[in-house]
Amino acid sequence: MDQLKIYNISKRVTPFTPDSTEGNFISNTSRVFNDNKIDVRVFLPRYGYISERKYILREVIRLKEIAVTIDGEECISSVKSAFIPDSRVQVYFHIYPDFYREISKQVTSNYLKPRNPNVYNTFLMYSFASLSTLERLYWQPNVILCYNWHSAMVPVLLKTVFKDHEWFRDIKVVTVLSSDEPFFAFTEEALKRFGIHGNTEQLTDAEGFLKANLSASDAVIRLKSRKNGKLDAMLKHEAVRNILSDKKEHYRIFDINTSNNDIEYWGPIAKELYEFLDTL
Repeated sequence: MDQLKIYNISKRVTPFTPDSTEGNFISNTSRVFNDNKIDVRVFLPRYGYISERKYILREVIRLKEIAVTIDGEECISSVKSAFIPDSRVQVYFHIYPDFYREISKQVTSNYLKPRNPNVYNTFLMYSFASLSTLERLYWQPNVILCYNWHSAMVPVLLKTVFKDHEWFRDIKVVTVLSSDEPFFAFTEEALKRFGIHGNTEQLTDAEGFLKANLSASDAVIRLKSRKNGKLDAMLKHEAVRNILSDKKEHYRIFDINTSNNDIEYWGPIAKELYEFLDTL
């Protein structure tokens, strides 16, 4: 059987963004995958504080114009490429300065509900662009991993907006939830700007959005750490518990008890992750 191709859609990846459970998990498991010749790639916003010179971001001809419809008009963004330092793990940086220049290190480090409405527009655009990028690359992953509420719209989009799109038909999508990060919802205004209609009332409520996300996902992963369990209360709600229970063997919990880059620590975690994804 061919090896899996894995695509991480995330808003935090170490060392480009401040230290986090999500960012460390992606960076370290991806390094292990890459060392074992597994094709793993990452999609990340290019926040204003990420230095193009330090990380040597390069233009990708196919990705110079990524169109996303906002308020009925096409908005053009682009994507540049770099590697996670000391590896050959490809990271695609989504570039749209009008949105990302406002996302500071402090914003990507906190776990508070966004007060700036532009944050919701930013991460909806990034969700659409993450999928458009795949088509432009002519690269079809077997599995897409979406992290926390920022990219939780991706499974919903694949089951609604893109449900009849041949390119995405056979791709499995997995939601990854960090126990130390709360789950928020998008605003109705932002959803309308991006042409997401229908049952938007569900998507503007945090628990409703989580239920929609989990139901649209082929599998769910939970990252537990030593930090406070900000997601615990919502996961205890009956409707959420029932969805996770229905996932059965397609729901997995990983205990992440370190932020170091020790290959001996991350190797077994990456192996377990790969074996889990390979069952989907």
